[in-house]
Amino acid sequence: MRKIIILLAIISASSLVHGNVDSLRNKIIAYCNNYQATVGVAVTFIEDTDTLSINGNKTFPMLSVYKLPITMCVLNNVDNRLQTLQTPIHITTKDMHKNTWSPLRDALTNSDTSLCLAEIIKHTLIQSDNNCTDLLLKTIGGVKTVQAYLKQIGLPNIEVNNTEWEMFQSPNLIYSNKATPSDITSLLNKLYNQKLFSDSCFNFLWKTLSDCSTGNNRIRGRLPKETEVAHKTGTSFTTKNGITPAINDVGIITLPNGKHIALAIFVSESKENRETNERIIAEITEIIWEYATRH
Repeated sequence: MRKIIILLAIISASSLVHGNVDSLRNKIIAYCNNYQATVGVAVTFIEDTDTLSINGNKTFPMLSVYKLPITMCVLNNVDNRLQTLQTPIHITTKDMHKNTWSPLRDALTNSDTSLCLAEIIKHTLIQSDNNCTDLLLKTIGGVKTVQAYLKQIGLPNIEVNNTEWEMFQSPNLIYSNKATPSDITSLLNKLYNQKLFSDSCFNFLWKTLSDCSTGNNRIRGRLPKETEVAHKTGTSFTTKNGITPAINDVGIITLPNGKHIALAIFVSESKENRETNERIIAEITEIIWEYATRH
């Protein structure tokens, strides 16, 4: 009888948790209905293994979110001793394309120089430098290497098909680098659980993502200032018709109790302005934070 009572209690608790997740999903859906945009959300409460999604299996353009799987592929090479974080990367004038987002290009006083791989990765993830992204792709043999890596780790539907320079030259190619929110949270979950990297590569990647300086009004926007957020943003242009194809943020939030949330929020084909698109991400994150800190 005691075993039956314990089993019933476990079943009841499980039902309560999933029921609460359903109410959270409904709250986010109701919130999203206020805006002229397609919003994709996927959440994994990592330690508790609960998940939820809205448009979680819908494909969205990643924009600079794709710099995360590119970097992960590079670090896989480091762990396989094909490169080291100290490997010098030669930079020429041809590598520093003009008119694209590139804080490194603007900071360089010598157009023919070298930086170590770790510095190129930092510029790619912290400042979202487009030229540095293409340098990383160049060191590993291009996008096909990234796609092979994603297939190897069980996420072949995350598609990395074009370089930053190719997208700059043909803007419609932004739609070819794509993923579902659920696949991105699966990637984040694999990353966090350290099944992919050595301790040294994991710690370097975690610190670099935590130092991300873009998108402070997105996932970070309404969280307590001391909250640790390891994340990567993605941002598109706005068309002449006032449509923004993508404002994104994905990452891992550390809760006050030490647990973690893997989160991907994609705001796509939006008729809202940039401030509103960023606020959508911030307010959905706030809804999830309030749920997570109450349960």
